[in-house]
Parts: sequence; C-alpha cells; structure tokens
Amino acid sequence: MLISALNDYYDILAEEGAVNQPGTSSQKITHRIMLRPDGTISDIIDAREPGQPDKNGKTRLEPIKAVLPERTQKPGIDANIIEHRPLYIFGLNYDKRTNTFTPDDRTDKAKKSHNCFAEANLKFTEGMTSDIVTAYRNFIKNWAPENETENPHLLKIAKEYSGAYFIFCPDGHPGKGLHDDDGEIMQKVKMNANNSNQKIDGICSVTGTPSEIAKIHDKIKGIRGGQASGGLIVSFNDSAFESYGKSQSYNSSISKAVMKRYTEALNYLIGDPEHHEYIEDLTVVFWAMKKNDSAETELLMSMFGFGGDKAEEKETNRMLLNAAAELNNGRSVDLSTDDIDKNVTFYIAGFAPNNSRIAQKFIYRDKFGNIFENAVRHQADMLIDGPQKQISIWRMLREMKSPKSQNEKTPAPIIAAIFEAILNGTRYPDALLETIIRRVKVDKTINYVRAGIIKAYINRTARSNKKEEIKVSLDKTNTNEAYLCGRLFAALERIQQIAADTELNRTIKDSYFASACSRPSTVFPNLIKLAQNHLKKCRSGKKAGSAIYCNNLMGEIIDLLGTEFPSTLSLQDQGRFAIGYYQQAQDFFKKKNDENNNIEGEI
Repeated sequence: MLISALNDYYDILAEEGAVNQPGTSSQKITHRIMLRPDGTISDIIDAREPGQPDKNGKTRLEPIKAVLPERTQKPGIDANIIEHRPLYIFGLNYDKRTNTFTPDDRTDKAKKSHNCFAEANLKFTEGMTSDIVTAYRNFIKNWAPENETENPHLLKIAKEYSGAYFIFCPDGHPGKGLHDDDGEIMQKVKMNANNSNQKIDGICSVTGTPSEIAKIHDKIKGIRGGQASGGLIVSFNDSAFESYGKSQSYNSSISKAVMKRYTEALNYLIGDPEHHEYIEDLTVVFWAMKKNDSAETELLMSMFGFGGDKAEEKETNRMLLNAAAELNNGRSVDLSTDDIDKNVTFYIAGFAPNNSRIAQKFIYRDKFGNIFENAVRHQADMLIDGPQKQISIWRMLREMKSPKSQNEKTPAPIIAAIFEAILNGTRYPDALLETIIRRVKVDKTINYVRAGIIKAYINRTARSNKKEEIKVSLDKTNTNEAYLCGRLFAALERIQQIAADTELNRTIKDSYFASACSRPSTVFPNLIKLAQNHLKKCRSGKKAGSAIYCNNLMGEIIDLLGTEFPSTLSLQDQGRFAIGYYQQAQDFFKKKNDENNNIEGEI
C-alpha cells in the first residue's frame, strides 16, 4: 500500500512542481565555479543564502538547491554528469594541518575520482557546441590537479573545500548554469530517461504493466537514527531472500519508473517540515491525496501536539475540548471550513532504521474526517480532573520514563502501537498500561497525564461492553473495589496531612502506595489503625471539621467495600486503584477553600 500510495502522490507533487522530473535530482550547492570560454576559472563565488536565525539570533548561510542530472548512489568511485563533488572536479585533497592541497593520497582516490569524472563527462558531452558546455569541456581537458595545488581560487575557500558542493556557470553570468533546464546536457539527460522506459523485462507489481524492473532502489534520506547516506525500503542483499531465480530487488518486481517516483515522493515528504515529524527514533510522515494539503497536515500536527507556538497551542486546546464535548454528546465533529476536506484520503506512516534498511512500523489510510474524529476521541478519553488541556504524544511518552533518566527511549513498536490505537479508535497496547502503572508505583507520583492514560486504557477496554467505566471527575457511584481502595487510600493520606502540625516531607503514599495498590488486604488494616491515632489529634480546634469529614468519608467507603479487602489486584485493577486515589485527591483539592469543610493545604 505504501509504495502504491507514494507512486500516486508523485503525480500530485509533479503538478505542483515539488518533485524532480525523471532523470534528475536535487542537490545542495554551496559555491559557483565561474568559467571563462577557454575553461579556466575566473572565480569561485559563495552561492549560499541567509537562512532562519537560530535560537541565539545568529543567521547562518544555507546552501541553495539545484536540479542536476540524477546523482549516483553506487558505492565506490562513480561519477555524475555535471559533477558537484570537489574531489571529483578538482582531484585534490585539502590538508587542514598544513593548509595545502595535494593530489596524492594512500589509495590514489583523488586521482581515480577525477579521471572517472573527466572520462564520463567528456563522453556524455561529445558533440555538444553551446558556449557553457564548450567551456566545461575545456576545463576538464586542461585541468591538471598536480599543477593546481596553489590555485588562488581554491585557497580562498580552503577551509570550506571538503564540505563544499559546486555548480558551473559562465564568467559574468552567475544566474545561468551548466545545469539549466533548457541546456544541451539537461535535454539529453531527459531524453535518455524517457528512452530507458522503453526497456521491458518484467511486469511491475504496482502498475501491472510490462516495464523495466529496478535492480537497486534509491535511498531514502532523513530517517532519524538511520545512516547519513540514506537507507533502503526495498532491498534484497542475501541469497536467502531470493526466489524464482531473481536476484537483488528484481524480487520485488517494481519498475524502475515507479521506484523513482515513490522514492522521490517519500524523500520530499521527509524533507518538508509540514509533512513529517520525529517521535524519538520513529519518523512519521503524513499527506493528503490533494494539491496543497497544508490545512489538513497543520491540523493533524496540532492535534498530536507537534510544533506551534503558545497561542496556537491554546487555540488547538480550545478546539479539541469543544470537539470532544460534541463527540461525548453524540454529535459529529464540525469540519466545515473552506480549506479542510474531511473526505480526502489521508495517509500516516511510521518508519524506523534497521541497519542500512528502513523498517515500516505502520501505515494508516482513511478519510481525514475519520482520522480527526479518532484523534478527538483519544483526547476525550484522556480527559480527567486537572488541567483541562490537550495531552500530546510527547507528554505521554515522557510519562512512560523515569524522571531521572536523560537518555531512555520508548521502543518504536510501542510508539507505533499507540499511534495505531489513536488513529483506529481501538484499544491501547497493554504495554502502555503496564509501563504507566510501574512508573506510578516506582515514582510514587500520579499526575493528570498518567491518570488520563490509565482512564483512557480502561475505558477503551470496557467500551466493547458499551459502557464508560471511569468518568472525568470523582464518581461516588462507582463501587468497583479497586477504585474504592484508591479512594480510601487518598482519604487516609488526607487524615495524616490534617493531623500534622507542619507540611509532611513523607506521607503514607511514599511508604505504602505500591503495596496498597498490589495487595490491599496486607496494608489497609494497619493504615486504618494508624488513621485512628491521627484523628485523635484533631478532634477539637480548627481541624475538627476536616477530620470529621474525612472520618465520615472513610466510613462510607469501607461500608461500600464490605467486610474484606481484596487480597491482590490485577493490572487493570491497579489502574482503577490509581484513578480512585487521583480523583479523590483532586476532590480534596477542590474543597481546600470550602468554609464548611475547612480543609487546608493542597493535595
């Protein structure tokens, strides 16, 4: 589905002029080599342009992009037509220690690279007569690396030489170039690309038409954690994966034309900030099958908490909360704007590196309106007492890790499973609940994000029985024994806090939460006895009202529990315990200024 979708999306990008034509590719360029008619260099000028200021306000120079003949991706020495790499063009190495150029190296790589470049480009341009091609051919014929070690133009850019990329322009005309679209070289490149499509050696598995099958697929660049040179989605580099006598990527039966289209489209998506996002080591790309899909992609990014400033975050939060209220009231979400097409087909795909390859972790396709409603439903499920705001994917993943850890990462399969649950409106992965419960017990902390995750997991599991088990706020009608135990634990902690003369550095939560959450029957009898001692300290004075309220609450909860505490709690019941504790504590917090109850301090 991925390659077929990207192949179709290429046509949309091509209409917008966002991708290159067959036989061409984009290359970052830092410098222009200005050539006289006889092929000598008149100057090498900086082609970079000012970019966006960094966080310190400093503006950096960014390379420009030029459309050149398709770049080689073969390992080892292999030349491009209209070469851009300094080692191939000049045949010289730069030694930073001595600040000198030399054609010599241990393997003669510089010499071999330059000779390869010269041979390939002279052969390709043979018979061409335009002024710029003539100057280019003269440069190749007359340039002798061993005689140019002190070339003033190279010395001028010596410190930038190794990381520089070049294009050729005629002297006095930096706006024109050897790579111009209407030039002789580019015309021949395009003609060759069209002629190559005439070869037939198989049936393309994507289009179903007789075509030339791609032996090696182009690399995808920009996958986080992958190799800088790029990785492959389709790759057969071991005979164990081959079948029917077909070697390498002939096994995939993808035509060369489709291979160029899907790799070009995917590289465009990963290179465009509006169409991708990084979530730890997972690279997520998304697009709508329409021209100018910025309205849909921007809304999707905001729904998941990607990018945006504080003002946009506040507006997105307001929109999502309103939309969640609509869904909870049984009404569909309104997307009636001029820009957003709720019926357009929308794709979301996640990738992670795997050695030199790229692993597709998930791909999701649906109407944008359905994706939006599922994302809103996710936020509605996460909603719980506390800050009424959107919970981003980033925040969810952060709560799954130790607050003391700096480098801990969430495994890509878990991130992918969370994404799929959100996009499909299905159950969250069990690993999500397991991890959050472990963090709550180890850290002895439950905030609105962790509580929201637990609530969402339990409710989605219960939704198969068409019921909503956990509500947004404290539910005094909930008689689940695990939920009641959590409420009781919060009441016992509150009694301890009321009895203390000063703010406590350590409460029963710090000592007993994990064991009470797992084995209530072994902990609660002792905690109730301890609470009676605390209550004796505050039966008179200004704390009496608070003590009486908590004592009555404790009695009500114990009556609902019955005569015995549960001996053990399952993982989901531990989640219900945590929610009961959190919501009861939040209810105390709401009553802190209530004059009738006179409860002081924060929970």
